[in-house]
Amino acid sequence: MQYTLWKLFGLQRSGNHAIINWMIGLDQENVLFFNNVRPGGDVLDKISGISLPKGTKAYATREGGKRIIQPEYLTWFNDNGGCLLLSYENYHVEKFSSSILNSSVIERFGHPGKEKNFLVLRNPFNMLPSAEKMIRRSMETKGKDEKWLLNTLNKRLSLWKNYAFLHLHPVSITRGNFYPILFDRWVSEKKYRDTIAEELGYINKDRFLDFVSDAGKGSSFSGNELSQRDDVLNRWKDGRLTS
Repeated sequence: MQYTLWKLFGLQRSGNHAIINWMIGLDQENVLFFNNVRPGGDVLDKISGISLPKGTKAYATREGGKRIIQPEYLTWFNDNGGCLLLSYENYHVEKFSSSILNSSVIERFGHPGKEKNFLVLRNPFNMLPSAEKMIRRSMETKGKDEKWLLNTLNKRLSLWKNYAFLHLHPVSITRGNFYPILFDRWVSEKKYRDTIAEELGYINKDRFLDFVSDAGKGSSFSGNELSQRDDVLNRWKDGRLTS
């Protein structure tokens, strides 16, 4: 069985799921998606379901707030092959190890014929306000204060710096090769999306470009409703932190 392995790495509120939905749209009939895979663990372990474009093949999805496991797609993929798309959120890329990440994938599906690692990066002045708004929602239930919020965002920013370094140096002897995707350009420039699709061997049709997943309760600012696409480039205007 021949298949292609795509691994996508991105910090929460970096536009990961918008890009994932678009990537699925490049070849929806042949893509099997796994959301928020646990690094180093079984690819099926603790997989969280999210809403996805209709017709998407995913091991776990979510409808009406309930997770739905679809094991039949494992059989389908083992019989037919295709493209395996795995997402990793808030992964510490400085610890990147292809052998560790691929071990459970190879155990279940065999060695991929082709492989590509994607690294999503968003302007921190737009990413952090979105992350801040999401984290604030859980502050009261967790009994946390502003100091905790700032500490959490500082840790996120430290991770962002590591992602930014790999964007500048995507070819690494120790970490392997990455294909950088700048979310802000991806949102605003069709030619940029066309180039990414061409790199993957597809013609870009911008399928599912405006689909909003319920991951993390959708957008921090507009929920599951689609606002103007370019609004995501102006989240810096809405941040509440002043120091």
